[in-house]
Amino acid sequence: MNETRLLVRLAESRADVLRCQRLIASIYNKEYQVVFSETSYDLEAKIEPWPHRYIMGLIDDELVCAAGLYTHSTYVERFGQITPAEFQAVIDDAAAAPRYDASRMVEYTKLVVREDMRGHGLGRPFIATCMSKSFLQAGSSEDQPAVLVMCAKVSIITHIFEPSGMRARRIKPFPIYRIHELYSSPADPMFSTMMIPELDLPHSYHIELPHTVVIAPRKEVALA
Repeated sequence: MNETRLLVRLAESRADVLRCQRLIASIYNKEYQVVFSETSYDLEAKIEPWPHRYIMGLIDDELVCAAGLYTHSTYVERFGQITPAEFQAVIDDAAAAPRYDASRMVEYTKLVVREDMRGHGLGRPFIATCMSKSFLQAGSSEDQPAVLVMCAKVSIITHIFEPSGMRARRIKPFPIYRIHELYSSPADPMFSTMMIPELDLPHSYHIELPHTVVIAPRKEVALA
């Protein structure tokens, strides 16, 4: 694969949103047996709510990566069994109050890379660019930005976020639901996490969207 130019931009039109939803649904249906709904959810029946916003990764106008954002009623809040005081304690421990508080949260969710594009080094730069203020803070005021929460496997935290210079503050283990039986495992459990954008996303938060990431080809290792 030659040098790749990955354009990361917001899904702005209804057509953009539908493209993201189709890619996310195709992968979640196939790999995790999960379906999505605009009006209901049932984690035991493997029905999840659609995200409220989307971000796209495109190569030559072909959608190869997508992710979503819950701008309210986040997954971590609804299903993580975390009290408002526990959320606020993370903010207080980071000395981020009163600029941030537990009443304003968004959640990064539903990251997918198209099957035929996996293994080409798209995941980390796409995720890092997704952490742009332009995506995370739509609808928030400059004086009252939202904290970012996320439900993630330990492997995602340690192999993608931390090596990319992002800090995911672990709150507590995520409860076990049937919907995640093909995703997480006791060897790689899920945690509810929080990021204080201005503190924990130092390199990504101020990226202006749309943004093009140039990805160099991976070197092949010669076999003896």
